[in-house]
Amino acid sequence: MLLSPEQVTLISLVFETYVAEHHKSDILQILQEPDEDAHYPLVVNAMSLFEANMEVGEYFNALPSEVLPVFDSALHKAATSISQTESLHRGLKPKCNMHVRISGLPVCPELSRDHIPKARDVGHFLSVTGTVIRTSVTKVLEYERDYMCNKCRHVFSVQADFEQFYSFSPPSHCPSEDECNSFKFTCLADSDAAPAACKDYQEIKIQEQVQRLSVGSIPRSMLVILEDDLVDRCKSGDDITVYGVLWQRWKPLYQDSRCDVEIVLKANYIEINNDQSTAAVALEDFQKEFEEFWENHKQDPIAGRNQILMSLCPQVFGMYVVKLAVGMVLAGGVQRVDASGTKASLTSSWWETRAQESLSF
Repeated sequence: MLLSPEQVTLISLVFETYVAEHHKSDILQILQEPDEDAHYPLVVNAMSLFEANMEVGEYFNALPSEVLPVFDSALHKAATSISQTESLHRGLKPKCNMHVRISGLPVCPELSRDHIPKARDVGHFLSVTGTVIRTSVTKVLEYERDYMCNKCRHVFSVQADFEQFYSFSPPSHCPSEDECNSFKFTCLADSDAAPAACKDYQEIKIQEQVQRLSVGSIPRSMLVILEDDLVDRCKSGDDITVYGVLWQRWKPLYQDSRCDVEIVLKANYIEINNDQSTAAVALEDFQKEFEEFWENHKQDPIAGRNQILMSLCPQVFGMYVVKLAVGMVLAGGVQRVDASGTKASLTSSWWETRAQESLSF
């Protein structure tokens, strides 16, 4: 199922009007940026957009991979119109790389996931919450190549296939309007010419948050594809919410080889859920609790230390000396610099003394 030309025109007109009315200041700020080749995101709240026009929301939920490029095209039209009408603003420069980023999906089972999506969700726009457990290096990816027909010399572009790891399939016939029906082409990328189009590319792996799983469940993980301005937005250990379209992906098919299909999430927007303000408040509470604990054990610090050791891995019975060694490591140490300049970390002398006292009993 594809969008008809009438539907594309309707979606483009509605979205262009929406961003011109609700995000005019954001667009002006982007147009004032000096770098014309950088990638600029425009974050749009899905709830507000759907309330403005429910029909566009229905098209978006049904065919998100078709509607998102229409949104980007409409954003460029709105930016061009605003730059022409806002003559009082100087220094407005057109930007060729502006992207619509959808956030704020309704919290419902159809659109939001706390667990890794399954195969039945392929093709849907979802928000998936998880923890980043791995990030790959950033790569430069060629996603478009130019070909030239050997017969009519017509030059045309071929898009890489995302479902086959951005591989290129040679064209089957010439798309020229002259209908030369040639099947012999020359790839211009094989010559000395620069690649037609490249973009930043990165893969990360997210895992289900353990606190959201039932007892005994093993957290699952999945790959997330980041492109353009989304690259390097997060790091390992971050709790994030990814908005994007779920795809199936497989390697190019070869004879006598098995086809392995995997599910990946092609990200449209990323929210970092690490709450710094809450962490600061928690740190103050921990510090107060720490001071009260040692004030209560001021007369007998060994008893306080033993209570801490009993709380260390409580499901393991005994193993007092091992827990004492782990506690010494966790307590940290002091840095020693030799005369040669070599640095070494020593366990705190206070813990060494207490450890020797306990081992002597």
